[in-house]
Amino acid sequence: MSSAKIPTPRCVFVRHGQTEWSKSGQHTSRTDIDLTPFGVRQMEATGKSLIGDSPYNLIQPENLTHIFISPRTRAQHTTELLLKEVDPTRLQHIQKITTELIREWEYGDYEGKLTKEIRQSRKDRGVDPPDHDWEIWEDGCENGESYQQVTERVDEIIRQIKVIHKKAFEEKKASDIIVVGHGHILRCFAARWVKKPINCNPQLLLDAGGVGVLSYQHQNVEEPALFLAGAFVVPVEEKGNYI
Repeated sequence: MSSAKIPTPRCVFVRHGQTEWSKSGQHTSRTDIDLTPFGVRQMEATGKSLIGDSPYNLIQPENLTHIFISPRTRAQHTTELLLKEVDPTRLQHIQKITTELIREWEYGDYEGKLTKEIRQSRKDRGVDPPDHDWEIWEDGCENGESYQQVTERVDEIIRQIKVIHKKAFEEKKASDIIVVGHGHILRCFAARWVKKPINCNPQLLLDAGGVGVLSYQHQNVEEPALFLAGAFVVPVEEKGNYI
């Protein structure tokens, strides 16, 4: 196979499906809650579009080499649902890695709270002045993680993924990697992939069940890029004249 036909290695990140707390907007890190019934249906449907043999699926099973998964139940269950429709014999080559590196940002004292509650509590206690609204990106979490700590572990999983992709480039092999995690940590992951700091709001959104794609420019592992469009190919009828 010529190098022109080898797909550029990609990292597809997936936020877990809906939970009761993602639905209500409560901060959820170590609290181990499962998906809602809607979240289950949501991720089953996503899996059918994400992985399969159709040219309109994002990932072909034979190109999927690794899955990195947060240890939280909601992420583990999401992974099971994403793979539900794929013949298990076609997944035997995949390395599934459960890792704390992609767990959610540790919210500490803010676990289970809404953003408005956190902001009001900090102002009531004099932690923040009246003209400053708490932002996790720069302020971190009391008795939780700072942006420096989150940056360190996100950079480590990116390093591990780039080692895998570098080898794929060298061996001229396809390598799609899925990362299943959480809202804040995956936005940090995407920002750090393209070497952006996370101590200011990266202005990235990722709903429960959301999917994003990261890759490289110019077939070069040292040129990481965010795949903004064209990840999912939409079927288009070729019959007729639509000019």
